[in-house]
Amino acid sequence: MPRRNAPISLRRRVERYASSMLLDLVGEDRAREASARVGMAFAAAHRAARNPQDIEKCSPESIASAVALSALTGLMPGGALPSVWLVPRSGDLQWMISHRGLMTLCRRAGYQLSAVPVGQADHIQIEYGEVTEHRAAVGEEPTGLDDLAGVIVSCRRLSDGAILGRYWMPGSAIRKRAAIRGAGPVWRSWPLEMASKTAIKWACARGFVPVESIELDQALTADTRAEMAPPPPPVEVPRAAMPLPSDVFAPPPEPEPETVEAEIIDDPMGLGGDS
Repeated sequence: MPRRNAPISLRRRVERYASSMLLDLVGEDRAREASARVGMAFAAAHRAARNPQDIEKCSPESIASAVALSALTGLMPGGALPSVWLVPRSGDLQWMISHRGLMTLCRRAGYQLSAVPVGQADHIQIEYGEVTEHRAAVGEEPTGLDDLAGVIVSCRRLSDGAILGRYWMPGSAIRKRAAIRGAGPVWRSWPLEMASKTAIKWACARGFVPVESIELDQALTADTRAEMAPPPPPVEVPRAAMPLPSDVFAPPPEPEPETVEAEIIDDPMGLGGDS
């Protein structure tokens, strides 16, 4: 297949997958509209990828699964602020939700979540695992994981505006999760966004966010499955070699030392993947 036709071919395949999955759920007209939207989003993500060939090589089953998750949750990949990342890994296309995607699903269920990164210089008071006082040190905001004291996850019920809690996840726990997942390119490019996503997933997993949503359950399950996929072994790359192509549809990572991983990916804040 000529390379110039690859995005068109992918879009048509994605539309077929989405249409067949949605036809019985929402009817022919809505299925046609939704499948076209999914197809456009996947084609845009394909065009923006650092290495578009990777997605073309992914198994049809994994592409169909990613299409189904986007079609059923309404969360689309691509764009400057994606709700979902598409991560080609070992022949499969992983679907990973961002922190914005998690917040969107919670908002649909009636709860507004916010994640506030807290710097080491901030004043914070915690009682029984909840934040009772926080004053930010203006001009000393955290810029990465090293100067992150933790993340506050606030949950507000939209029906009456009541604050259900302001929950604290310490930075040490976030850094530990990032290290377990190899601190992939999304973590390096978007550390605070990924930290926010990690904190939101942590709050949801512990029942602090009283959301009952099939879409949220599906998204969290798929995201966790993608995070647990084992990365390939590292390879040696000479310093003078060309930069490795990124395996995620996200901004390029920072320059690497002599030894890097050929394919690495964490979770982008849960912005965009624990990832």
